[in-house]
Amino acid sequence: MHIAHVTSFYSVSALSPSSAVRARGIAYRAAGHEFSVIVPGSVSSVTWTEFGTVISVPAHSAALRRGFVPIPFAIRRALERLAPDRLEVADRLSFRQLGNWARDNQVPALLFADGMAAGWASDPALTNFERIICGPQNTAHSPEQVSVETLMTIRAGVDLEIFTPLRHNAALRDTSGADLILVCAAPLTASGSVSLAIESVRTLTAENHDVHLVVIGDGPLRHRLERSAQGIPVQFLSAADLSLAERSEVFATADFALVTASGIVGHEVALEALASGTPAVMIGSDHHHIDFCAGGGINSQADPEHIAAAVTAFQSEPVEVRRRAARDTALPFDAMPLARAMVELHESLS
Repeated sequence: MHIAHVTSFYSVSALSPSSAVRARGIAYRAAGHEFSVIVPGSVSSVTWTEFGTVISVPAHSAALRRGFVPIPFAIRRALERLAPDRLEVADRLSFRQLGNWARDNQVPALLFADGMAAGWASDPALTNFERIICGPQNTAHSPEQVSVETLMTIRAGVDLEIFTPLRHNAALRDTSGADLILVCAAPLTASGSVSLAIESVRTLTAENHDVHLVVIGDGPLRHRLERSAQGIPVQFLSAADLSLAERSEVFATADFALVTASGIVGHEVALEALASGTPAVMIGSDHHHIDFCAGGGINSQADPEHIAAAVTAFQSEPVEVRRRAARDTALPFDAMPLARAMVELHESLS
């Protein structure tokens, strides 16, 4: 069968597609199915990858200035060209229209509810989906208008084969020349809160720490954030320009990951960093819960001085101990068993 997945168009994603989507695509293809991922982009494009076909639908820059309304129609046009047998929707912007499209075209559809707006559980559009999939943090908001059999709990995962400490690159690290390398992957938007990471580096630099911050992300605030980071060691990399392997290399080479994004985006960033053997500093309170092994991660207040203190405290742990703890924290989140469960789910739908 041909399975199509629509990623989030509502906000700029830090990691699109995520390693969990990649793992599902690999599992689908291994089972003999075709997989297509529809993602937001600046122009229309089609890219063939090892996990499936990636189709970009214009949704940034000029497209956003015209408003959100045209985007669901553009996604529907892409789906009509693909004519999939199954549909996965992870976009709070277009899930109502795509649910209607799936019903009208008799295509079984699955909704990934993590990241949905407040009040999602009472939305009548949920009845157009065969299954509603959410993480454990959303189980308390069970939709009243759908049967218990429709609701499934599957937590987010990470591809442990591609995100691994083995991708640590000493040569890449040497290009920085800094004693302490931090990485922050987040959408360059107000909600991405990358400014917290930048101000934390300013604090660490003022305390005479030899530090270098790598920011991975795209978004409308890039130029403003670059201006705010002038005079301190901050480097910006476009997430769109990095393959998953290259992203893993950056994570595995850093000493710590500063997780500023909230919700499912921050959760995915933390898991990819942890799987790469890099401890995570989870900033703020709006995060999915992760049970850190000792030395593998820490929660911090959304305050630059508090973040800097957390990083400094982390440095006292031996490098190998904290890297092993980070990896061990990520092991229960292996995406491949979850991906195989999704294969069985799709094959069970009529």
